[in-house]
Amino acid sequence: MLSALASADLVTWLSICVKALVYAAALVAMGSVLSLLTLRRLPAPEVQALRRLAVFCAIGAAILSLLRIPLRASFLMGGTWQGATEPMMVTMVWDSPLGSSIAVRLVGLALICAILLPSRLGRPLATVGVILVAASFVLRGHALEEPRLVLATLITLHILGLAFWIGAFAPLYRLSGNLEGTVAGQISHDFGRLAVWVVGGLTLAGGATLWLLTGNLLGVFFTPYGQFFAIKLGVFLGIIGLAAWNKLRLTPALLRQEQGAGRHLRLSIRAEALLVALVLL
Repeated sequence: MLSALASADLVTWLSICVKALVYAAALVAMGSVLSLLTLRRLPAPEVQALRRLAVFCAIGAAILSLLRIPLRASFLMGGTWQGATEPMMVTMVWDSPLGSSIAVRLVGLALICAILLPSRLGRPLATVGVILVAASFVLRGHALEEPRLVLATLITLHILGLAFWIGAFAPLYRLSGNLEGTVAGQISHDFGRLAVWVVGGLTLAGGATLWLLTGNLLGVFFTPYGQFFAIKLGVFLGIIGLAAWNKLRLTPALLRQEQGAGRHLRLSIRAEALLVALVLL
């Protein structure tokens, strides 16, 4: 693993950071829509804030996704910046699975922006956008291996589950800063009921994907990929620990309006967001 890190050049590191930011922005955009669809007791100001956040992150994800094209072209030219503007290389990247993935993602992100429209029209369009964005990530990489359909389904569900989780950070963080803690407690309670199933789905989808890709759950940890995965798994367990504390301790405290419960939830959400950022990176 250390040798893999040491061999990365500037273009590789820039590509890693841009890709991580694409995932982060896309997940927040998708998650904001999913929060609007599932957390029905959100106050009206929070609904409007989530709509704006979804659009802002969708636009950011679109710009960052387009940046991946010249970065990939540069990588294929041996990490030279000249490759980023070489028409033949840029065309080659657009015609690759990465180009197809980005094209589908851009359509999905555009549809997510429809969340600003009236609910009767905007929410169905944004929901389609969420599905397209999630599906765009399976048009390249691991999902192209066999069994392709199974891997594509597992990875799509994994991304949707992660998006739902991340999408609740912003409303819970803002509401827990309110002096009236019962609203945050109610939303946190609603989220917690759904999150139990999401955690189970994330765990099963991640484990099944790893098994299908490697065929050997123990031997894979002796490879750089497996070692990175082990780090990600450890961080994920930390996230689950914080989530359990939120559900079992902080949510009841918010509902009882205990002093300091909102502040503790905000600290926990900050820690979860930091750990999720580490996973993406």
